[in-house]
Amino acid sequence: VTTTGVADFMAPRGRLLEPGGRLVDFAEWETEARTELAGSIAQRWSRYEKAGVLDGAPYRGRGTKTMQLVKVAGRWKIAALAWEDDA
Repeated sequence: VTTTGVADFMAPRGRLLEPGGRLVDFAEWETEARTELAGSIAQRWSRYEKAGVLDGAPYRGRGTKTMQLVKVAGRWKIAALAWEDDA
């Protein structure tokens, strides 16, 4: 388990996906989802798949994500995110 802030989470992914980076033609999409609401809090569970070209070779994967959200001043904000890629 790793816990990071936004900047530490984004830095390596930005380098991976930047022009000339190791991962190109990347896409990720939900295949299943469930959202539970309780006033100004929500939780979304989803299954996802992803694909792209990593270091010149086709890349595919899938996994599970969960997001906790809070509604602040009428807008939904992500409070926490956790995910696990399938082995």
